[in-house]
Amino acid sequence: MNLASWVDRVPVSCFWEITNACNLRCIHCEADAGHAAPDELDTDEALALADALADLGCRHVCLTGGEPLVRPDWPMIAARLRQRGVDVVVITNGLRIDDATLATLREVGVSGISVSVDGSREVHDAIRVGAPRGTGSVYDRALGAVALGKGAGLKVAVITQVHRGNLHELEAMYERFAALGVDVWQVQLCMPLGRLVRFREEYLLAPHQLPELEATLAGLVDRRRIPLNVADNIGYYGRHEPLLRGARDGTARFWTGCMAGCRVVALRANGDVKGCPSHPREFVVGNVRETPLSALWADRERFAYNTAFREELLEGACADCSYRRLCRAGCTSMAYAVTGTIYDNPFCLQRAADQARGRGRPARLPVLGAARARSRS
Repeated sequence: MNLASWVDRVPVSCFWEITNACNLRCIHCEADAGHAAPDELDTDEALALADALADLGCRHVCLTGGEPLVRPDWPMIAARLRQRGVDVVVITNGLRIDDATLATLREVGVSGISVSVDGSREVHDAIRVGAPRGTGSVYDRALGAVALGKGAGLKVAVITQVHRGNLHELEAMYERFAALGVDVWQVQLCMPLGRLVRFREEYLLAPHQLPELEATLAGLVDRRRIPLNVADNIGYYGRHEPLLRGARDGTARFWTGCMAGCRVVALRANGDVKGCPSHPREFVVGNVRETPLSALWADRERFAYNTAFREELLEGACADCSYRRLCRAGCTSMAYAVTGTIYDNPFCLQRAADQARGRGRPARLPVLGAARARSRS
């Protein structure tokens, strides 16, 4: 039996892509955002979905996109969630953050913003392309949004996608964010999804680089100036696992498997439901226009890749790993993105360490194969 088979299935956290529209065309965008999708939920549908989330017991919602602040009715969606007692955070690239927007965020009760910053000015601006004419440096605007958010009394997090271009900039980034008073820094790996599929060779880290990343992050945690939130696609069971997994509050923790569809739910702008915001369309379990969210969530079989996970389905080095019952091949999004299956994941610190010691096979990153995300008979 694994953790996902008995955990209390409440969608504690939701990542809601309220629009696919965006004022940037970032190279690493998992959503391949740009223009609003023609079938996005209208205001009444979005407000009804906010109620449905609250009714299910959801406690935290991250409004994302695209760029959520370009959707005109975002204040109504955020306000409805807050009226129902749900904590709301907005993930933004920072371009729409100004005094008027901050006043609205505070008025509707949003508790914080998470601003994307992906390297030095040169690196960040090279990735985050397509800004409207006259924008200037997108990096400067992002850091300006951080400062404005702190000045407005909001909790401000920074989210960084780690890639080949910024791996050696993390220490300098940490010091810059500490100077700005950032409340939390979330660090996650770039994954070959969406637009980044076309640029994977240029940006995606190789598995053998994970120990270097782990050591860097562990050193930053020890500085204790900013709480680090090390994302679920970084791991697993490496030398500094307890430190990194419990980085935000200092409590030693270990990876206990993907919680997509168990404690986390994700919503696309058109009402599609899946377990994780990074899951591709193959993981969509239904649409709220056709089936109520409560019914979709209650049907465990729709999330069988986690709720009915079977150890014997694991493949490759994951099948032989001593942590296999807890780990379940790590992040399902990363595993599927790089291997075409959720049952083998080369982005693993334990595996990288074995290979460095001459044990185990080198990690291969094959071209995406046929979808095999569901539990197999």
